Amino acid sequence: MDHSTIDGGNTAERYVTGRLPPEEAAEFEEHYLDCPPCIARVEAAERLQRGLRRLAEEAAVQGPRVRRASRWSRSPRLALAAAAMLAVALAPAVLELRQIRRLRSDLAETRGALAQAKVEKGSAASIQGQLEQTRRDLAAEAEKREALAREVAASRQPQTNLPFLPLTPVRGGSSGGPVRTLTLPKEPGWVALWAEPGDTGYPAYRATLSNEGGTVVFQASRLALNDLGALLITVHSASLAPGAYRLEVEGLPHGGGPVPVGRFPLRVAAR
Repeated sequence: MDHSTIDGGNTAERYVTGRLPPEEAAEFEEHYLDCPPCIARVEAAERLQRGLRRLAEEAAVQGPRVRRASRWSRSPRLALAAAAMLAVALAPAVLELRQIRRLRSDLAETRGALAQAKVEKGSAASIQGQLEQTRRDLAAEAEKREALAREVAASRQPQTNLPFLPLTPVRGGSSGGPVRTLTLPKEPGWVALWAEPGDTGYPAYRATLSNEGGTVVFQASRLALNDLGALLITVHSASLAPGAYRLEVEGLPHGGGPVPVGRFPLRVAAR
């Protein structure tokens, strides 16, 4: 039971006068025993009932003649007295009810302000977290760019003591033959592979380097043979892990698809 129901249905006054149904009376008792404003209202209604009962008893004591003679004069006084007692009895309850409503309104505003503050605080924390993550991402990207710039600058410098490995092709369908080994340098850098496809009648070639699992590590197209009829292919050592590899060379005719012209097995070893 809430105060809007109690106020709208004059529940306290009906309770005091015994006009509430038993179930509603029990529900109201359960509520008002823990509600100071409702207790004050019940007490005010009880005072009013006692005052009216006292006035009625005083009027009943006097004889019928006195009542008939003074009916018109006493009835207004009785009404005025009852109204005055009602106003005096209900004044504290009305004031307390207004104060409670005002306090409830203030409490609701305070709760709304706190909720808004929590939302703003959460939004600010989220934005701050996003800014921090963006700063970290930018710093990581800057480091990657610096590393790439160093690699590009190093690649433009003259290369000395470049690891060089001439490869031996596998002829026909043979799977055997010598397998050359490339030893990786201590520091990451470029390594060179020398492959002579044998068939020099194509205008361009394509070279594909794959590991033993079939993953393509390097591929380049439109390669041209040098004056010695060979392909010089450079690969960065960072893309090579120890293990077995295969270099496949294909000729690229003017018309038609690629034509296999050589397979070169090799092995990469760590220093």
